[in-house]
Amino acid sequence: MATNPRDAVAATPVRDPIDQLRDDLARTRLPLGNARTLPATAYVSADVFAAEQRAIFGRMWLCVAREADLPNAGDFLVQDLAGDSVLIVRGADGVLRAMYNVCRHRGARLIDESCGRGLSRIVCPYHAWTYKLDGSLAQVPRMDADFDRDAFPLVPVRLGTYEGFVFVNLDDQAEPIEQYLAELPDLRRFRMAELGCGKRVEYTVDANWKLIGENYSECYHCPGVHPQLFRVSDNLSRIDRPVETGGCFNGGPMVLRDGMQTMSMSGRRTVPVIPGLRPEDHKLVYYYFVYPNMFLSPHPDYVLTHTLWPIAPDRTRIVCEWLFTKEALAQPGFDPTDMVEFWDVTNRQDWGLCERTQRGAQSRGFRPGPYHPSEDCVHTFDKWYAGRMAQALE
Repeated sequence: MATNPRDAVAATPVRDPIDQLRDDLARTRLPLGNARTLPATAYVSADVFAAEQRAIFGRMWLCVAREADLPNAGDFLVQDLAGDSVLIVRGADGVLRAMYNVCRHRGARLIDESCGRGLSRIVCPYHAWTYKLDGSLAQVPRMDADFDRDAFPLVPVRLGTYEGFVFVNLDDQAEPIEQYLAELPDLRRFRMAELGCGKRVEYTVDANWKLIGENYSECYHCPGVHPQLFRVSDNLSRIDRPVETGGCFNGGPMVLRDGMQTMSMSGRRTVPVIPGLRPEDHKLVYYYFVYPNMFLSPHPDYVLTHTLWPIAPDRTRIVCEWLFTKEALAQPGFDPTDMVEFWDVTNRQDWGLCERTQRGAQSRGFRPGPYHPSEDCVHTFDKWYAGRMAQALE
């Protein structure tokens, strides 16, 4: 009897996406000329996304804010991390702390607002257990006199800072932030801790967070997609420089074209350069992907940052900030439009490409492809991801 082709298809076992990912990661970890890009499961599978949340976003240092966002006692923000809600607050003693946004009594969510100022106590809306800003339990209504309040503080989350940026880590056993970021290039000359935010824009992109990271890591696409960027900066200059890489990052500089002063619609600076830079810094723009959720881009006159927050396998929230010197912000009529518009246009062009690739990854016709020789940073990130996930899936 002839076999019905439909029966044969139905009988074909469907591989577990985690098992499929485990097998495919080895090809991504090969040398650049022989490697293949990540498989579709890495971009579309809910199971893989959940594994990433546990192995990467639940165990690594994540950039959540800048110290300047929380200047005064009682300033706070709430951030969702790997399925947990974390409260970051500056205490009455001036110290920044992070703690789980969960009451120690019955586990109620404490604070619903995403950010705020002037917080004096943390009061649970359920039974009014009240905590100090350092997380210690201050008051419990109608509890026995011998109740030990010191035994029930809010559960702390590790917090560290780097050049004015605030990082948190849900893993109690993770290496200190100073050790994790030790291999980053020395960027102190950009005085990032002293800079202020001149503009903040949030985007929601219908694409996997890794597609956004891969897009940031190459300019192979720039000539045909970013005409305003290609006019200002030479993408070929990146190819002439070896990739800078370490355990927590990859990246490097690109050169401004002759006659161009910065990345803006006009190509001209409208604010002073950051004081103390080296002469060569005036002609370079640096791009560093700090794994897993921060893009750090020092310019001669401002610093651009992006932070990535995966929402689902095919959805990512991105926070973009333009940071300027105090002198620039204090200029009469300070207007960052020339720089903001430049990167907003570039971002939206990039997000469109990422969304296009996300749709392609959902196709039966998707196959991992080769890397272009200029995509060494993409391959470096993908290898890092493949190694991290392979270790987690053992």
